[in-house]
Amino acid sequence: MQIARRILAAVVATGSVLALAACSSVASGAGDASADGGGSLVVAQVTEPENAPDPIIDGSLAGYNYYYNIFDRLVMLDADGTLQPQLATDWEPNEDFTQWTFTLRQGVTFHDGSDLTAEDVVFTYQTILDSPDSAILEYMRVLEGVRASDDGTQVIFDLNAPFSPWPSITTTAHIVPKAVYEALGSEGFAEAPVGSGPYEFVSRTRGVDYVIQRNDDYWGEKPSIERVTFQTIADEDARLNGVLSGSVDVALISPNQVAGIENDSSVELASRVSNGVTFLGVNTQAGALTDVRVRQAIVHAIDRESIVENVLSGRGEATSQVVARTVTGFDDAVGVASYDPELSRTLLAEAGYAGEPIALEYATDGRIPLSTEVAQAVQGFLEAVGITVQMSGMDQASLSTRIYGTQDMKGLFLNTWAPSTMDGDMPVTNMFAGGANDYTESAAAADLVAQQRTVGGDERIGVFGQLANLNIEQGQLIPLYSAETVYAVNPDLTWTPRADGLFTFDATSFS
Repeated sequence: MQIARRILAAVVATGSVLALAACSSVASGAGDASADGGGSLVVAQVTEPENAPDPIIDGSLAGYNYYYNIFDRLVMLDADGTLQPQLATDWEPNEDFTQWTFTLRQGVTFHDGSDLTAEDVVFTYQTILDSPDSAILEYMRVLEGVRASDDGTQVIFDLNAPFSPWPSITTTAHIVPKAVYEALGSEGFAEAPVGSGPYEFVSRTRGVDYVIQRNDDYWGEKPSIERVTFQTIADEDARLNGVLSGSVDVALISPNQVAGIENDSSVELASRVSNGVTFLGVNTQAGALTDVRVRQAIVHAIDRESIVENVLSGRGEATSQVVARTVTGFDDAVGVASYDPELSRTLLAEAGYAGEPIALEYATDGRIPLSTEVAQAVQGFLEAVGITVQMSGMDQASLSTRIYGTQDMKGLFLNTWAPSTMDGDMPVTNMFAGGANDYTESAAAADLVAQQRTVGGDERIGVFGQLANLNIEQGQLIPLYSAETVYAVNPDLTWTPRADGLFTFDATSFS
């Protein structure tokens, strides 16, 4: 650990709390009491959907913050990431998981007063299937067809292959009223959405805010908060300043901002280990990385616990699994790969590694908080065992294009994956079964990905565990940590962060 601390000393020096700049762009009136005492809440959202926020087309986290409050799904994810009934009261597969039958809740109405029926559910899924530009379509690749039962009380999904995690996929599809969507079209519906959820749409001002209000006719438990404004505030200092000044009630902040406000009575901190894993992607076909011993050396050269403690200020959890602890598929039996620099040096010597440069590509902004500091920490650990690291920082858009577009990563690359379904199928498919982060071409890994889809329960978790151990042995991809998501919160607000990072307000209130 002393070696790790020395390696990280320079990195930590750059992670001091930034001075808080004055902010003139935050909303006013956060926490205002409404006529019935429910209150109005202002949320600082980092970004907004790039295109019109249509739940059939858009799959962004920013959009899901709106959709999870305005619309219902057949199955919902609670704050812990556990599947719960919503529009469906129960669901059952056939013997080989190629067909799923969902029984619908009766008596649900949309915000316009019309009844929600099986026809609306079928229409929603079929429209996703028929929309090549839909980001939700990526989740539906296994869906062959959808139909209603003869009596309209059930919806039946026919799949093109066994798929045990199908209920988690239904959490991505927000049910829309067929008549309204057909009348307005995608862009029109985005500007005047109608759902059946606990909140209904009020207004949207591009680049400024998105406002919703409580649906007093909601079929389920009604939220306390009457009105919610999602305000777009990209700058992290401005978001924190908004909470400190009282004009914002909830804001995502960076780990390096925490120390400066821990003793400030005007703000409270709320945090939760996220559903994402930050990892080193590995092009196993590039240069020295073709040798499994070099990859194993990298696995054991990195002190993950030290990165969490010193770069993330303790706000995270070291891991060697691509599935986060909060996500279905995490196996408690799989430990964190050992930090053993002597073993790394031995492996490098056995491989005949002679100092050939290995590229490390990373984003200097965007999806991973403190990404530059994390990349520098990794560089320090690798160079300490004799690996030459060629650093290549770039903006997030450029890195994303290289990973998901050109797919020609030069060696190592820093990336993160957080499945909105809270299920491990999507990340392992992307990383080990032909996705953009898969440079392994490993038949054994791909077979395990396929196998976990054909079983359920503890047996399925065991398959994920086998895949995690195989990956540790082969160094095909190198998980580092799951970061805590940290929020600054109005002290008068009772609110619990979700494991998936979404903002929902069903159990939220002002004191």
